[in-house]
Amino acid sequence: MDITTFWKLIDKARHTSKDDAEQQLAELALLLDELSAEEIVEFHYLLYSFFNKSYTWELWGAAYVIGGGCSDDGFDYFRGWLISRGEKVFTTALEEPDKLASMINDADEATDCQVEGWESVAVDAWCRKTGQDNSSFPARPFENLIHDPAGEEWQEEDLDRLYPMLNQRFIAGQ
Repeated sequence: MDITTFWKLIDKARHTSKDDAEQQLAELALLLDELSAEEIVEFHYLLYSFFNKSYTWELWGAAYVIGGGCSDDGFDYFRGWLISRGEKVFTTALEEPDKLASMINDADEATDCQVEGWESVAVDAWCRKTGQDNSSFPARPFENLIHDPAGEEWQEEDLDRLYPMLNQRFIAGQ
């Protein structure tokens, strides 16, 4: 599976679900069920590469402003949501997280842009396809290599300066 196919699956599931992030997971699971076990594994590897790429202090700061706080689990759910929005939103957020202020819809805002379940969607599909349990999933070592977010750690008192558009939308606009 290549990156283009990965994003096409994400987009198809999002459009079919009418941008409902929870429903998108169910739609994606159905799409993954149509793939071979090998393709599902490749999808998982690409998904984790994007999870790892988005493990940055800059994105965590954005998630913190959006949610009025953000735990480490919450940040995992935020990164799943970010991937679910597609390549353009994902890439823009990596480059300039503050631009998310104009890319978040009302349904996203209602969930604080956090959706649980993205980390296991491909493994679950693989288990259904192969009849094996998740302990047999062919893992790659890179999935557990990143221990700390990339970039410069922020202080809470700096978030309004670092994310003026998100701050205006989620803090000042309340």
